[in-house]
Amino acid sequence: MSHSRQIEFERGFSLVEMLVALATTLLISAASLALVASSLKFANATYNLTESEQSLRTANETLNRDLTTAGDGLRGIGKIMTPVGFAQSYLTRSPVLNGADTTHANIGLLTSDFNIPANTPVPQSSPAVNFLPGSDRLTMLVKDSSFADVSVAAGKITQVGSNTFVIVPSTQIGRFQVGEIYAVVSSDATLGFISAINATTFTLTLSSGDLYSINQTGATSPIYSVGLLNSSLISTQAVALVRFQLIQYYADANGLLHRRVFGVGGSPFVDSIVAEHVTNLQFRYVTNLADANGFVTQPVRAITSTEQTAVREVETTVAVDTARPVNVVTNPNSTTNLCGANPNGKQNICSTTTTTVRNLQFRNASIP
Repeated sequence: MSHSRQIEFERGFSLVEMLVALATTLLISAASLALVASSLKFANATYNLTESEQSLRTANETLNRDLTTAGDGLRGIGKIMTPVGFAQSYLTRSPVLNGADTTHANIGLLTSDFNIPANTPVPQSSPAVNFLPGSDRLTMLVKDSSFADVSVAAGKITQVGSNTFVIVPSTQIGRFQVGEIYAVVSSDATLGFISAINATTFTLTLSSGDLYSINQTGATSPIYSVGLLNSSLISTQAVALVRFQLIQYYADANGLLHRRVFGVGGSPFVDSIVAEHVTNLQFRYVTNLADANGFVTQPVRAITSTEQTAVREVETTVAVDTARPVNVVTNPNSTTNLCGANPNGKQNICSTTTTTVRNLQFRNASIP
């Protein structure tokens, strides 16, 4: 009796009981995994959206901070002339010409370049890259307040052949380096690229044919006009060497927003990455100009000659997307705005800000 009862007690689960238990376990595991997967998906989407929002915020804050300083320290300067080659290669595809002079451009306190075509290379980029197709580019001009102006007396600028020689005070020669860009300023201004330095004679050499096509010689060169060179190619006008900074924003085809600054110590320019995953960059400009009926046309996409002195606000639109897909349900045909749907499941985010450019009013209104 006891042996039979022991065998009965030691008997295991039936097949039906095992199947029921297994099915129950599978259902509970599946539900748990689905909950975990949903949580991971939500966490991943939140992380990617937060990262994109932070990138967008950084882009707007950095860009608008620079815009508030555009024109700072440049009051009283008439026009800033530079060869068209430099302006077209590094600033805008449509430079504002210096009146009837088709070989020189006037650099505004703001220089616009809009709707850049596909396959347009970014100059001097390393590694090589193209601009983001259809995006805009903006360059703003400010004075580097950390560099004290260097006075150059009349008679200290001469031109011989393809070289312009600038003699600076002996105590100032150590402040310059080969490869730097400076502005030569009197009532008007132009730019110069330092090709060589003679510390014994305290002479800066600006040679034509430089990498950036800035330096020129002869009666048609901007420095001839700024320094009032005479027939012997000797300056009769005292000038100052000033460090202008051309601060430029553009997006490349890899979705990176760049801040490029010309006119820095030790090199012609420096590039830094401001934001990633950029899908569009657009600028529009609010001016104080009225049409024939007295209505102010607002806003404009590109700055013309007359508008160089009339910009009062800049509208900036930046669009970014997430690094990874966060929503597989997309409508690839919905691309009617900057934040249209993304066919690869990524989420697009954009924002538009308007910045009052307080310093642009200092520009001399007589610029052609």
